[in-house]
Amino acid sequence: QDLYLDIILESEQFVRAGVCETCQSAEAIFSCSTCTGDHGWCRPCMIKSHRSLPFHKIQLWIGRCFKDVALADQGFIWYLGHSGESCPRYAASNICGREVEGLPCDTTPITIVHSSGVFMHNIAWCHCQGSNPQQHLQLLRAGLFPASSTRPKTAFTFEVLDHFLIDALECKTSARSFFEKLTRLTNNAFPDTVPDRYRELMRVSRLWRDLKNRKWFGFGHDVESGPGPGDLALFCPSCPQPGINMSLLWEQKWLVMRRLVVDGNFTAQHMNMREPELDICLSDGSGYMVTDAEYQAHLASAMESKERSTCSNHRAVNTANANRSNLRATGVGATACARHGCFVPHSIVDFQKGERQVFFNLLCDGLIHMNMDYSICKAIKHAANAIDTSLVIYDVGCQWNLHFTERVDNCSGLTLPDNTEIVAAVGKFHLSAHKLACFARYSLNFIIRAGQKQAMEQRGEHLDIYLLKIDKGEFSRASARFDVHSDRFLEAPTMAEMRLKLTETEYANTGKLGSVSWLMDGINLEDAQDGLRVDIRQLPRDASATQKAVVAEKRQKLAARISKYHEKTDAMTEGIEVNSVTVPMDDIRFCTAETEELGQEVVDVEFASEEIAEEVPAEVMGIWMPSSMPHQDGLALGLGALQTQELQLRQGQANDCLERLRQALGHKAIIYRQHFRSADSTWVGTRSKQEAFRCRIKIDKCVRSYQRARNAMQRLGVDEEILRNVYQEILPSQLTVNQEVTEENRYGQGSDRLAWFWRVNNGGDTHEDAWMDEFYRVNWLKAKARWQRWEEELSLVRHEMGWTVSWFGHKKDEWDRRYDQATKLGHQAYAQCQVLLWERFLLDAENSFKDKMIVVT
Repeated sequence: QDLYLDIILESEQFVRAGVCETCQSAEAIFSCSTCTGDHGWCRPCMIKSHRSLPFHKIQLWIGRCFKDVALADQGFIWYLGHSGESCPRYAASNICGREVEGLPCDTTPITIVHSSGVFMHNIAWCHCQGSNPQQHLQLLRAGLFPASSTRPKTAFTFEVLDHFLIDALECKTSARSFFEKLTRLTNNAFPDTVPDRYRELMRVSRLWRDLKNRKWFGFGHDVESGPGPGDLALFCPSCPQPGINMSLLWEQKWLVMRRLVVDGNFTAQHMNMREPELDICLSDGSGYMVTDAEYQAHLASAMESKERSTCSNHRAVNTANANRSNLRATGVGATACARHGCFVPHSIVDFQKGERQVFFNLLCDGLIHMNMDYSICKAIKHAANAIDTSLVIYDVGCQWNLHFTERVDNCSGLTLPDNTEIVAAVGKFHLSAHKLACFARYSLNFIIRAGQKQAMEQRGEHLDIYLLKIDKGEFSRASARFDVHSDRFLEAPTMAEMRLKLTETEYANTGKLGSVSWLMDGINLEDAQDGLRVDIRQLPRDASATQKAVVAEKRQKLAARISKYHEKTDAMTEGIEVNSVTVPMDDIRFCTAETEELGQEVVDVEFASEEIAEEVPAEVMGIWMPSSMPHQDGLALGLGALQTQELQLRQGQANDCLERLRQALGHKAIIYRQHFRSADSTWVGTRSKQEAFRCRIKIDKCVRSYQRARNAMQRLGVDEEILRNVYQEILPSQLTVNQEVTEENRYGQGSDRLAWFWRVNNGGDTHEDAWMDEFYRVNWLKAKARWQRWEEELSLVRHEMGWTVSWFGHKKDEWDRRYDQATKLGHQAYAQCQVLLWERFLLDAENSFKDKMIVVT
């Protein structure tokens, strides 16, 4: 740090003091902080060296330090028209090489604003025959934009104007802040001594932006006709535009459809001007904003309505009643490409009181959106070229769509191309705020040809569209497993079915009777232990003697059953010495429901057991079963047949647990939907909460039983492929299927997938399974709709790649034509520069989309 600081301070000295480095005779007293390296000049040599560098900052050595001085104060004159040399017809002699006593009488002092600061220069005009005598045009040829076209006293360099446009675009810098920065660059210590040219910057930057737009869009070449509506704005290169990036004739009608999104911005406000007649529009209707006169005529033909939304309390509709008399515009409304977010040219409108709803005067008594109707109609007509269908996504589309056709027919300011078909939709993010009735009708998941818009809505996430081929295969396999007529998945055997099957072949397989019954007793004892552990966890910390006595009695009964079971175990194992037993261990993640209602933490079962008895309590006693030892050890001891029987029973146990789990999850979801939503009293809400709590206890119990069955199967040597694909691990995050019932219109369903255990069903025909039929049917249809949207998305993206490449090619061909038609060298040079630019875009797009895009000629 000290070393760096020392080197920086050393740069403050005059390194080249002594003799002028150019003439090698006079004393060097000037240096330049802008030039690279260390320099030292005398006055004449310094002026000559900076003849083409008028915006460098000169420093004068005054003996002990440098002092900032202006080039103009040292006699520098900026000669126009001759590359820094004086005009041959200029009467004054050249000052370079000698001292200047005074300035020629023909110079004009002008304040010039550059990207490095504000400068004052003496300008000498060109008087050659044939040169334009108008001073503002001479400044313009020198790269200086005059602030006035009559007697210019201020000019801005093209560079500083470009910097301001970039700063305003990328850094959101205001004109005042930008000029204050230039003021500080000029004189940081005394900024008030710098001429204030803020007002001139505001005016000149608007002119510069308009001229640049006309230059970029070729209206410096196409001088026969000026820009029409939207001609100074770019539209989305990836959207279908017949005659521009695709042929005028096409076969797949569903691909070529306008996909538009509509929304408003209520923060883009504009206050009333004191003198609005002074606000002159340079490109009225040529950019993204609509033509003001036509728009105002449309607004004048309608009167305001105070009716409210019939759906949810949408801000876009109800802000219509807000009165802000001090604002000329309360916001803006726009229509953009729904797939890529590009605004449609000539379609952005101002709001007067929100996205207003009005009645047509004497023409229509229907509720309308006069602002957004105008924007939508202009967007649909832009580059339509026989595109008949338009998908319009609007956050209040359910209200807007009600009488849109009638409004267009009854208003002269609203027109649409012939045979236009409008498909209304509500964006996925906004749909969750709508009533449930809007979901099925306006959700993009169920609109054919909509594609999968969620890929664009989830910002920050990247999607490889070609991985969808894998999803398609998975969906096809799932469809093959699903019987559409019965609405059921493949059936999985229950434990009762497994028990019956094993009992019928028991003697033939093991050579003894009672083994199946013995195994069932062991599984039931595990369940009984789990139930006793639940009772203990529900004991309060200050349990009464009666409560402890009840638990003690249950322990005694369970211990007796376990002892009797172990006596039978000796007979089944024929006296084989077995030391390993299965010690019950519960997953703490699925043991919290029993204690939440009591408002206490989960009680440690072993800790509670130590408080009541010193011996091993029944609920944590080890129970020996064939699964208590590894599979290979059991085979070595001749217990392979028992292990096979237990494995099949455990599979049935797992299937039963999954079925009960689905039933409990569905029951809980129905409670939330039918009772919590419609609860009209505290009593009903409390009862519903208790019932949902009981469902959660049942869910946790099913998961724990499933975990015991799965762990046993793993020890019994079941194939790892079965554990990985069929009997997977259950996670707490997978137990939230209630959203499928309680939040059908929620955001983010485009990539929804049901938890794995919903794809395994034992196919029971009980009354309780009736609602499951509906659940499976609805979710299967949802999955099918999502798959269809992703299929459409795959095709759309590949075509959009081709349309993008064709759009770049179209732009290149346009500038090729302008180059051929240009007669001036400057016009030809700029046209060729644009040809190279669009050709690079074209090549980059072709390389990026190689082997992926579809180009239809």
